[in-house]
Amino acid sequence: MEGLFWLLLPVAAASGWLSARYTARRNGSAAAPDCDRPERINRHCIQGLNYLLSEQSDKAIQHFVELVDVDEDTAETHLVLGSLFRRRGEVDRAIRIHQNIIARPNLSAQQKANALLQLGIDYFKAGLFDRAENIFHQLVASGAHSDKVYRYLRDLYEREKEWEQAIAMAERYGKASGEPQATRIAHYWCELVEQSVRRRRINEAQERLRCALQTDPDCVRAYIQRGDIQVALGNAKEAIKSFRQALEKDRHFSPVVLKRLYDLFRRNGQLDRFDAWLRRNTDYHKDAAARFFMLKTADGLHDEAQVAELLHDELGREEPSLYIVRAYMEKMRDTTEGDIREAFAMLIRVLDARLSSSMACHCTRCGFESNTLFWQCPSCQNWGTVRPYQNPLEYAWLEG
Repeated sequence: MEGLFWLLLPVAAASGWLSARYTARRNGSAAAPDCDRPERINRHCIQGLNYLLSEQSDKAIQHFVELVDVDEDTAETHLVLGSLFRRRGEVDRAIRIHQNIIARPNLSAQQKANALLQLGIDYFKAGLFDRAENIFHQLVASGAHSDKVYRYLRDLYEREKEWEQAIAMAERYGKASGEPQATRIAHYWCELVEQSVRRRRINEAQERLRCALQTDPDCVRAYIQRGDIQVALGNAKEAIKSFRQALEKDRHFSPVVLKRLYDLFRRNGQLDRFDAWLRRNTDYHKDAAARFFMLKTADGLHDEAQVAELLHDELGREEPSLYIVRAYMEKMRDTTEGDIREAFAMLIRVLDARLSSSMACHCTRCGFESNTLFWQCPSCQNWGTVRPYQNPLEYAWLEG
């Protein structure tokens, strides 16, 4: 029934609109061509409805598409019908309708441009990127729909991971539409940085990082990448500086940044300095990730008194980190015997089940959740909107 209403809507709109135009023409001074057209449309509408009621939907759709000849007066109706098909996921039918419009010789330049844009979008949605790209570039050359075309070209190059072309189109789209593109473009530069690193072109990677930070000085990802490169180059001091800057830009990323810093201090045999660094550079009273790494550092240094103190403080919190609570239970399990030891082991299993079902990251735009940090949200496709939770419950994923 839902499909029936969907099909009836554009048909009713088309037939009513055409009938109204016909009446207006008859009431005017101009002669009305094809005087039996409304009657013919009504007759064909009834035939189309019969196809629907007999569940011959393909015949009904084809009948309605052919019901009204495409001309200057009906082109918009066909564009609406094609867009409806595309939104329903029937891109092949949308393509046929829009191709049919473009093939008509009696349309204005604006109507042809509108149809061409819709056909390009059809190809884009169908994954026919080469065809879509050709159409969008035709529209760019003609100067039609420049802002929309630049946006689709930006998204197309993004899908194909052609990051330099995506940057160019994002810049053009930003100028044409007035919509800020700095965050997105900075991430495009970061994608290019990753390509350079994989090819071991470190100088090129550093230059692209500069472009990313010039575009968006608040790009946390760029600071993290710069820190990673400095670690690879053996420049611990510069790496620590970059990671600290990442934290200053967005404290939500402390689980990601602090894991890197912990590994760096540990590899350099300076784990005894990391606790002081954490206390100086983080708000560990509010940041469960910082407290987690303070505990991990104390454990790595075999400072049992510090471990006990940190665990005791955590248990006294209104919302303790369950992962730190788990560490406490492990400690109690390992220092007890018999039934008490088994009770702690059972509690750890229950807590593990709770932690395994929890998500570590979420998109601030659409609410998508994951245990992996994505720089582009897989759900809403926005860049830089996925963040680690600041809820001090789940940090097991940091052990990966």
